[in-house]
This record gives sequence, C-alpha cells and structure tokens, in this order.
Amino acid sequence: MSSSLLLVAGEASGDHHGALLLSEMKKICPDLVCYAAGGPAIEAAGARIVVPMERLNVMGFFEVAARLPGVIASYRTLLATVDREKIRTAVLIDFPDFNLILARALKARGVRIHYYVSPQLWAWRKGRVRTIRRLVDHMFVIFPFEEAFYRDHKVPVTYAGHPLLDDSFPGPEEREGLRKAFLGVERPGPVVALAPGSRVGEIGRLYPRMLSALALLEKSLPGIRALVPVPPSVPAEIYRKIESRTLHPPVIRISGRFREVMCASDAALVTSGTATLETGLAGTPQVVVYVMNEGSYRLARLLVKVPAIGMVNLVAGRMVAPELIQEAATPEAMADHLLPILSDPSERERIRRDLADLRTVLGGPGASGRIARAILAKSGLCGPDAPPPEGAEVPG
Repeated sequence: MSSSLLLVAGEASGDHHGALLLSEMKKICPDLVCYAAGGPAIEAAGARIVVPMERLNVMGFFEVAARLPGVIASYRTLLATVDREKIRTAVLIDFPDFNLILARALKARGVRIHYYVSPQLWAWRKGRVRTIRRLVDHMFVIFPFEEAFYRDHKVPVTYAGHPLLDDSFPGPEEREGLRKAFLGVERPGPVVALAPGSRVGEIGRLYPRMLSALALLEKSLPGIRALVPVPPSVPAEIYRKIESRTLHPPVIRISGRFREVMCASDAALVTSGTATLETGLAGTPQVVVYVMNEGSYRLARLLVKVPAIGMVNLVAGRMVAPELIQEAATPEAMADHLLPILSDPSERERIRRDLADLRTVLGGPGASGRIARAILAKSGLCGPDAPPPEGAEVPG
C-alpha cells in the first residue's frame, strides 16, 4: 500500500482546514508523504506543494473562464503526480468546480477519494449529489444538517464537528491587549475590521467600497480606526494600490492574524464565506457583504436557493448578521448598518450573546483529529497494523 496522499485545496479556508487535517494525520502516521495543491498553511503542515493554490483560487463562472489555461495545467500536474508517485488515496477539500472534475480522473485510476468539506449542494445544483455518489468513497461534512442530506441520497458520510473549533480563539479579556498591539495606543476609539476576502477579484470589488464606508463613518465617529486582515496568500501590493485610489481614514494591514484582528475590533465588514462564521465564533458583530461579476450574479440568482448567503446566518438558522449583496452593498448601506453597532456598547453585547450560540450548534473541538483517524483507518496509509491513537474512535 502506498503511503503517499494527494490533498487538494483551492482557496484560503480549504488551505486552513487541510493544514489542520494533515497535521493530525502526521501525528498518527509520521512517514506519510503528502503531495498537494494548496497554500502556505498546508505547506507548513508538511505537504509538498505541486500546484500553488493561487493558480486555482478564482470564483465566478466568467472569472474561471479567464483563468482556464492555468487551471488545466494544474489539473494535468496533479494527475501526473498521482501517476508518478503511485498515489492511491486523495482528500479533496470543497472547491467542487475543480475537484469533481479531478475526481473523475482519479476514480478511473483506482484512487480512493475522501471528500472533506461538502460543496453547498443543499443551496444549489443538488443534482451534483449523483456525481458524488458515483465518485466519492466517503464524505466528511462540517455542518450537522449536511449529514442527513447525504444519508438521504445514499452517500457514505460522517459528521465529526467543525474544524474551526479545533483552533483557539482569543477571548474578550485579550481584546484590549490586541488593540494596543495592533494600533499602538491605549483604549482607542471605535475599531472596525475590513475583510474583503481572499481572492483578488473579491478584494478589487469590495475593498474600495469598504474604504469609502469607513470614510463615511468617520464623519459620525471621529477617530475611528480600521484593521485589515490580509491573507498570507495575497500580496499586500493589491491593497496598497486600492488604498492609493480611494480617499479614506488611515488603515492598518495585519498579515495572517484574522481571528486576532476580529477580536480586537468592535465590528466588521466581512465578505461572505467561511470568514463570516470565523468572525461569529470570535464574537464580533458583523455586516456580511458580497459583490460578484454581474453575469455570475445573474446566473447565481437563478440557481441558488437559500435564505441567506452568510455562513454565520445559515449555521445560526436566523439572521444574526445583516447581509448586503450586489447592488445593495454600497458604502452608504455598509456605514448605515455599522453605525449603531459602533455607537452603542449595549448593542454590541446583545449581538455577542447571540453569536455565543454558534458553538453549541457546531459541537465541540477535535474534528480534525477524528477525521484524520477515519481517513487513515479507511485507506490503510499507515499499513494494516497501524491502529489509531489510544482512546480514539473512528467514525463510520
């Protein structure tokens, strides 16, 4: 049995989840060799990166078309690696437009496919579940409502909790220390986080609007300060160019410390996605914003059938954060939603109490370890005689 693994993540949250999973797998199986499409987190966890994540990290029907040559080259590189290294186990993380195509070629090669972090089939393109049933050996899902969906469609599935809870989040008692560290002053005025996403297209569409909203807020809240969490995979120059073209109060960019930035902030503007859930788990009031390419948005409106786009709202089962989508995501609307939160400490505390329920919904920590043990047990990557760690339970 080959002790090599293919791990594929196409965007920042997948890179994070993949890194946690690979770290747990290597604790159990230190000799495991992982070849990956991924970013800096997966590489730091010990993978050999054969396709850098930024070659794949694009979203939207029309945006993908513009990057197609690089995507095709990445696809061929991954299959060549599988053939050369005789890889027989793959873990594909979310990113369905690429991963489900890759899965077809992997299945034809006899590779066992574990899919980690489900595509949002319950929101749109439910017909894809037939493709998953045919190609995927086991689904590992991170939201409890997804398990029933896959069981109903006869797909082997395990819900083992959400990996975000495997990491520590700064507590409220750390807020003032983080604010001083980031801003250099004791007890600053209102602090807002601007999180325009991890993809270059998202940042280009949303960051100028966020900066303009910040300028509007300054009129009512003199001394307001802004923190911008910069994903490690995104060059800071992209932010600098946008800042040079937009009038705004000073901002401080912080690289790679998303949770700390959110904890230090009184409120946040956050691009729809996993970042909204992470912000909610940090206990930070937020406004969810998203703007797509206009053609992609029109198509998405026809296909997507969910009551909310923010993952924090979907998990909570109610609107714990307002959402501003497409033409509604104006600087004026962003400022109007943030002003009462930033002006009223009691309103911030009320929202934080609401957000505390998220942990109850998602369950406890340890998801990455449970899923790592299950994949290793099912694949035999450590050899047939290598048991899980003492006391571990392998989900079915």
